[in-house]
Amino acid sequence: MKKLHPEVELVTDRIVRDVIGGAVDTAREVMDAMAKVSADSHAETLKDLYSELDQAAYAVMKVCPSFAPPINVLHMVLGSVENDIELEASVEKAKQNLTKTKADFDSFIENALEKISEIGAELINDGDRVFMFSMSSTIWKLLRKAKEKGKKFTVLVTEARPDNEGLWTVDEMRKSEIPVEVSIDACMAELIGTSDLVFAGVDAVGADGSVFNKAGTYLAALAARELGVPFYFVSDSLKFDTATLLGLPYRSMAVETSKIFGDKPCPQGVKVTGGLFDKTPPGLITAIVTELGPIHPSACVNVIWNMKLSKRINELIPDWAYERL
Repeated sequence: MKKLHPEVELVTDRIVRDVIGGAVDTAREVMDAMAKVSADSHAETLKDLYSELDQAAYAVMKVCPSFAPPINVLHMVLGSVENDIELEASVEKAKQNLTKTKADFDSFIENALEKISEIGAELINDGDRVFMFSMSSTIWKLLRKAKEKGKKFTVLVTEARPDNEGLWTVDEMRKSEIPVEVSIDACMAELIGTSDLVFAGVDAVGADGSVFNKAGTYLAALAARELGVPFYFVSDSLKFDTATLLGLPYRSMAVETSKIFGDKPCPQGVKVTGGLFDKTPPGLITAIVTELGPIHPSACVNVIWNMKLSKRINELIPDWAYERL
């Protein structure tokens, strides 16, 4: 097996260390890495180019949890070459098509985020208190758009342990001069009870309308339902998870000892358990705000059916979902 391209090694390491940020940011970095593999390839045949991209895709999938956007990026990249193989295109033509695939992806993301921010900003009224769990660059953009429209509101957020992504939101709101209040995760229900609506980001949307996101999101949705506060997920359609059409489970990351005990060892006889992500069932969700408009959870399967898939990624998905790669 050939050595991985440096950009692929870099992005896989950043995924493992969880330093990239949201799922869309991860997708961007994966797309950039795959584009570099193509651009730097010296493959003389389309089969060899496809093999290099396949190796890179496999490496990304091995370390990637159920972040739908980077997996869908791999569908786009390998699907493009698969189409060129069927057409018996040249290596140069395939590379040109991959360049266009990346350009189309970049354009889609920018346009989708702009539409989502416009749609989501309309859900905020003057004087609202908006609870946001963890961090989401998509929601940050939405909140900035609401401010641009002259709306005055306050953002409430908790720390989002164990990695404290909620504090990223505090920093971003301060940069945007949007009033923000912060508390510990244990005060989540108290803060939601004083809020007018809740926003949460998305790592993956299932065919059944469930949503996979940072652990604690499910608790926020339960509190919102109990307190009668509307609960909205905010997501572009790239985050819709095609693997769930096969009934496959979301792939999470386990909580590590260091997340709880820091540098100290886990006490003897004690097992660290739980995942860093959880699944919010569709019955707790008011709507999923997308570039297509607010979508009811029951309509999510229709979006997924219309997505283009790669044969190779589809072959790998079952083993990936069960962590057998």
